[in-house]
Amino acid sequence: MPLTGAGFWQRAFRLWQRPPDTEPEPRPPMPGEMPGLRIGGFSLVRTIAQGGFGELHLATDVASGLPVALKTVRFAGHDLTRERFLAEAAAAARLSHEAIVATYAAGIEGQGEQAFGWIAMEWVSGHDLGRYASTPRLLPERLALELLARVADGLAYAHAQGVVHRDLKPSNILVNLAQNVVKIADFGCARLSDADRSRSGVLIGSPVYMAPEQVLGGAVDGRCDLYALSALSWQLLTGQPPLTATSLGELLQAIVHRAPEPLARLRPDLPPLLSDILQRGLAKAAADRQSDAAHWAREIRLVAATLPTTLTTPDAPSSGLPRHND
Repeated sequence: MPLTGAGFWQRAFRLWQRPPDTEPEPRPPMPGEMPGLRIGGFSLVRTIAQGGFGELHLATDVASGLPVALKTVRFAGHDLTRERFLAEAAAAARLSHEAIVATYAAGIEGQGEQAFGWIAMEWVSGHDLGRYASTPRLLPERLALELLARVADGLAYAHAQGVVHRDLKPSNILVNLAQNVVKIADFGCARLSDADRSRSGVLIGSPVYMAPEQVLGGAVDGRCDLYALSALSWQLLTGQPPLTATSLGELLQAIVHRAPEPLARLRPDLPPLLSDILQRGLAKAAADRQSDAAHWAREIRLVAATLPTTLTTPDAPSSGLPRHND
């Protein structure tokens, strides 16, 4: 049930162009208030995660019976308009790539202070990369690099469509090793959840993986995602981020001014070329990084091809309830 451009914007028009004298609709229950709640043709099953702006749920598509991940975003208290919400959701829905979580549908429920938006996305059974970002659960090096190259493929596709993630981090990359699945999550959602923070001066993004231009509040393009991808790659290979600090202020200063220790010093067993690739990806100036995500992926695959194949991974085949970004 992919979201079509015409249908999406027709729904958007009906939702926010109601006449001023339209009788307000009864307030729908917010997600989490009662079991069995339906939102936009989806029946909520359980809450996966909660935040200050909304929730992430496992839901079921009533028509097909298939599972979906349904994210809600509250408008009250945030500098997020209905128009911007629908535009961001539509941008995410245009992305169709095997390494990107698909957006199926989106809409708005409620009126006034009770209004909230929702986005229904592909359900991915597995874990996020945060599971493998520290010892003793680090992935075999060749497997980690092959997964990261596929993430870069997804970024290259999104950037070609004019969409930048801006909040790439291990928890936003979902994997199922048994099924050879890797997908980037939360395209659009990261921007939606932080819509009011840009106005108040609070940083948008996860500080550990933020590019210097994001810290400084400058214009960003796809190269900020390359910085984040290089930072999380470093963590998957070492078990720690490239820059650490004892306070947020110190960390932000380090991102802008301090170069990370060369990877070769921490992992002398890895090819020197890998250290060079990540060092350039973490360059302070965007112009000094790889030209684009496709370039980054090509370099990473060259290194991965030189590493031995490992048949064992930290996980046995998945079992039990499916999981999504938890």
